[in-house]
Amino acid sequence: MKNKLAIIFIILVATSLYALTIRGVAGSPDALLIKNNLDQATKPFELSPERGRYAHVFAMAETGRYDLSQAWADAVYPDIGYANGKFYSYFAPGISYLSTPFYLIGKEFDLEQVFTFGFISFMSILALIFLYKIAREIFELPIWASLFAVFAFAFASTAWSYAITLYQHHVTAFLILSSVYAVWRYTQRGQRSFLWSIYVWTAYGIAIFIDYPNAILLLPIMVYFLLSSFSFRETSQRYVLSFRMAMLYTFVAFITLAALHGYHNEYYFGDWKTVSGSIPGYKTIVERDILAQSDTEKEISQLAPQKNIVAFFKEVNVPRGFYTLTVSLDRGIAIYVPLLLLSLLSIYRIRKSITPAIATLLALVGINILLYSSWGDPWGGWAYGPRYLIPSMAILSLFVAFWLSRGEVWKKVIAFILFAYSSAIALLGALTTNAVPPKIEADFLGLKYNFLYNIDFFMDGRSGSFLYNTYFANTISLQDYFLLIYMALLILVTVVLFIVPLFETKHES
Repeated sequence: MKNKLAIIFIILVATSLYALTIRGVAGSPDALLIKNNLDQATKPFELSPERGRYAHVFAMAETGRYDLSQAWADAVYPDIGYANGKFYSYFAPGISYLSTPFYLIGKEFDLEQVFTFGFISFMSILALIFLYKIAREIFELPIWASLFAVFAFAFASTAWSYAITLYQHHVTAFLILSSVYAVWRYTQRGQRSFLWSIYVWTAYGIAIFIDYPNAILLLPIMVYFLLSSFSFRETSQRYVLSFRMAMLYTFVAFITLAALHGYHNEYYFGDWKTVSGSIPGYKTIVERDILAQSDTEKEISQLAPQKNIVAFFKEVNVPRGFYTLTVSLDRGIAIYVPLLLLSLLSIYRIRKSITPAIATLLALVGINILLYSSWGDPWGGWAYGPRYLIPSMAILSLFVAFWLSRGEVWKKVIAFILFAYSSAIALLGALTTNAVPPKIEADFLGLKYNFLYNIDFFMDGRSGSFLYNTYFANTISLQDYFLLIYMALLILVTVVLFIVPLFETKHES
């Protein structure tokens, strides 16, 4: 019963805070409105990932087709490609497909864009629920520590900024956390093991559909799944190795999703192996004025070889990328979310007693950091914090909670101080903008970088929050709005850290 109440508490708090900060405007902005007014900092379409994914949502909901018009291509530019006479964004199609039903629901309230962004908030809340369940059932943490893990990830990391706009990171985090939990339940060999097995394959297929690098990012889970299908036992006369065939039977779920993905590519791009990120770039076509030529398709076919996504990952990038993602002033997780550094103490503490599930979680963090350290753009373009590490932030919050779980007051005080700092930075980004230049560009343009860049927007009262701009901007200042949310959050965390433990017995923990 207490776990159910805790989950309800998570849902209520997350829904409230996401609603207070979600970015958007009323109605369904079209390409012209976005290009002329809504693609600036603090606006809902300030960066191309939101524009590209939303463009496809709009197209599917309003025209029934995935391809984009010339007007939308101009609005999404430059992250747009061209294939078979049509325009497509470079982003994997999964987020656009999955969020379209939310657009249609929002249409009933003249809030199509807000509801579309709300899909990511919804998926983030699901991720928080599985984060709590992993903390309780796999880490065996008390309720208060499990709740703190949820608060640390959701509201004390830059993940907050990406739970209220149209990015893939929270859906990836959900699929990772739910898959780890599903494999763990699969290892328990209960009556629903077959269903958990189906879910793991389904989640892997969906993960690739929403972001191509997820094929690599989720590999530790699939290895855990494979190894969990083997069992080894010793009898009086021999050793017996057995394999659970459920893993093979349920592979059909992945094949089905892969076939649908291939059909999408074949239908729109002309080849089932062609992904959206590898079609000829509209930017090159514009620069060469190819569309004005008589034999457009021939000229496009003679362009330089299509982009090779794999080529963006290079070992030589790792030192620079690792520095950028971990300790650099413009994107380092240590600068934006120092609370998560406490996880290192926890990892050291349990290094000799790691279970397969926990080893998988650690491997996921390692793969996440290594993968995007080798990426040609570890900054994530103009972004708020190390957005590529959002799945790792969720996992590291579990280890922070584990470090706290013995209940020493001095640890809680340290965690609270770091939470206060990290959540202030998280809320600052959520209320202002994600369009923050990396230092190398900021220096060239004469701009500030990291969260210092956001402070100017904050002091000027410029916010991306739909609720603030629509209902509160004429009543209170953005600074007061920030303080109301921030103080409420700190009160909730104080209750979680210092009050809730008083109601938990040693047996419950």
